[in-house]
Amino acid sequence: MVVNLPALYEPRAGVPQVLPQGGGHHASEDPITVRFLLAMLRRRREVLLLTLVNCLVLALVWTAALPRIYRSSADVVMIARPVEVVPDAADPAEAGIPRDEDVETQIQLIHSREMAGQVLDRTGLLRDAAFRADVMEPRNALDNILSAVGIRSRTGAAPSDDGESALREKAITYLTDRLSVARVGNSFNLRMAFGDADPERAALVAHTYAGLFTTDDARERARSHATAAKVLHIRVDELRQAANKAFAAVQSYRVRTGLLSSAATSLTEQEISTYNQQIAAARAEAARDTAALASARGQLRSGGADSVGEAAASPVISALRGQRAQLVTREGDLSQRYFDNNPDLVTVRRQIADLDRQIAGEVNRSIQALDTRAQSSAQRLSSLLASRGGTRAQLGTDNAALVALADLEKRADAAQTLYQSYLERYNEVVAGSGAEQPAARLISPADAPVLPVSPNLPLNLALGGAVGVLLGAFLAIVSELSYHGLTTLEDVESRLGIRGLGSVPAYRTVEPHAASPLDTVRDHPDGAFAEALRNVIVSIRHAAPGSGKVVAITSAVPGEGKTTITACMGRALAMAGERVVVIDCDVIRAQLSKQFGLAGGEPGLHEAVQAEAGLVAQYEEPDSPLRVVPITRPFPKGRRLTERGGLHRVIARLREDFDVILLDCPPILPIAESREIVSLADSAVLVVHWRKTSDRVVKAALRQLPLRTVQSFGVVLNQVDMRKQVRFGGNDAASFYKKYEGYYA
Repeated sequence: MVVNLPALYEPRAGVPQVLPQGGGHHASEDPITVRFLLAMLRRRREVLLLTLVNCLVLALVWTAALPRIYRSSADVVMIARPVEVVPDAADPAEAGIPRDEDVETQIQLIHSREMAGQVLDRTGLLRDAAFRADVMEPRNALDNILSAVGIRSRTGAAPSDDGESALREKAITYLTDRLSVARVGNSFNLRMAFGDADPERAALVAHTYAGLFTTDDARERARSHATAAKVLHIRVDELRQAANKAFAAVQSYRVRTGLLSSAATSLTEQEISTYNQQIAAARAEAARDTAALASARGQLRSGGADSVGEAAASPVISALRGQRAQLVTREGDLSQRYFDNNPDLVTVRRQIADLDRQIAGEVNRSIQALDTRAQSSAQRLSSLLASRGGTRAQLGTDNAALVALADLEKRADAAQTLYQSYLERYNEVVAGSGAEQPAARLISPADAPVLPVSPNLPLNLALGGAVGVLLGAFLAIVSELSYHGLTTLEDVESRLGIRGLGSVPAYRTVEPHAASPLDTVRDHPDGAFAEALRNVIVSIRHAAPGSGKVVAITSAVPGEGKTTITACMGRALAMAGERVVVIDCDVIRAQLSKQFGLAGGEPGLHEAVQAEAGLVAQYEEPDSPLRVVPITRPFPKGRRLTERGGLHRVIARLREDFDVILLDCPPILPIAESREIVSLADSAVLVVHWRKTSDRVVKAALRQLPLRTVQSFGVVLNQVDMRKQVRFGGNDAASFYKKYEGYYA
């Protein structure tokens, strides 16, 4: 035979579990679902709402305490192709077109501490006491809160002379930290924004940054041009002196070496070539003249003057020979006619002899002329050879000197080239000085803002709301998970393992209702409150293992409302026509007897338990056929109902006359006798205050009961707020009250 024991009697600790015949209710862990979480949030919506409100209030207070920050911005555009007053040698298609890295470089330049220092100098902010105070003691939310309540006031003490440099550095840091420079899209437009507690100061700083940036390039170029012009002027003078010195050294060397022309070597070489040509011609001419002289002399020796060929070429000799030929012809004529002594013949012959002498003289003169010409040719040849030798010697000397001259000329050319390049650059710088054009233009000046950008009240409230919702949800879930009270019958069965018999609402949370629970049962027997009691009665009868005539109603601790439920349940049963008796078993407080006004000393339970037999004193309630066995007088100290079977006998006698016997038992935990009284009943009801009594308390009470009593136990949730129960998402009837509350109207 298998015996099902409740969990509270098992070796390991856990939730009590009852397994009656035909099945039972088992403790189990519900999965955490969205519906489960929403149900927990609905149960703890007060925590959620309170946390949300607190976070919103804190966000509002924090926003009010934060220093107001006003942001002013100015827009400048980087000119892609600036107009140059002075023509530039750079390619106009490439000059002046900024690249992405150039834009980023300009942004870093604006963020530089040097630019911030220039802004300080331009605006004179260091002379502003308010600015100095903000730099030395930046305002924060705590300062505002303390200043608002009069605890702290900001004082900008003037720094000492030693601290002026430190103050300036702090001021520069103050400007750079509050400055933001951003590129607008992919354009060359830069937006400079500055945030400050003073709107006028924010606009001043932003506008000064923009103004300095638009003129900074031109100003830097002007300063660079002035510096470059000064440096180039000195350098040009030095290079001019060096170039002149190098040129003078070249000329001096030429004078010393006789290389007055840069083409001296070439002329000497040309002269030698000319000499060679002339020598060749002179040598040929001398040879010809010598040959002509030798030929003429040989002809003269061999054949006389007439055989000299050179004489035939002489016109004088030709004329003389012509005359002689005529005279010879005449001599022949005369000799044929006259004798030798003929005077004419003698004259002719004498003339012929004279002509022969003249011809011989002319031939001799021709030979002498040839001799003279041959000597002249030989002398000319010797002279040319001598001249060519001297020229060759000079060429060797000149070639040796040209090596040093070439080095001097190279140095002079290099010095002249360097001087020329510096001179051209100097002329460009001088020409461009004073004509610099800015590379950026201000397109939107900074204006003093009207509204602050920080703190952002909507954003802070939104963040506070988000934090409030999250924190409230977290606290609600944590509080719900750590909450051990019982909310629904599902909680009872899953966490205790005990049958849930029903829920009894707080009578004011249902309609219709009267001034008290008992009056509500009397005045509205078909209302929601009376119907909930009947639902509990039906559940008790269905769960009872036997006749279920005797029902013990108890609680774990006082204040659960068990007496009220007992009285209301008895009245409801009596009004339904059943014979019902209610026994007040709480000898210490006797709340049931007091509730019905039966504690005035009449015979009651005290007399009934003392009597061995006889009738039990009963009192009928005025508003219903309900019978009550009250405690009309106190029991002696230490005396209990179950001693010597007194209560047993009373219940046995009443079983014969009534259909239902309700026992209003004392709480289980403080009164040990409660366990004995409960054991006398057919069914036992444990009343638990809804969402007030911890499940640990109920478990502690159940552990006090014997096994057979626990098997017949059921739990009734009392004082259920039906309006709230609907939000908690249970699966029992009370959780769906909104759907049928109009049925009782």
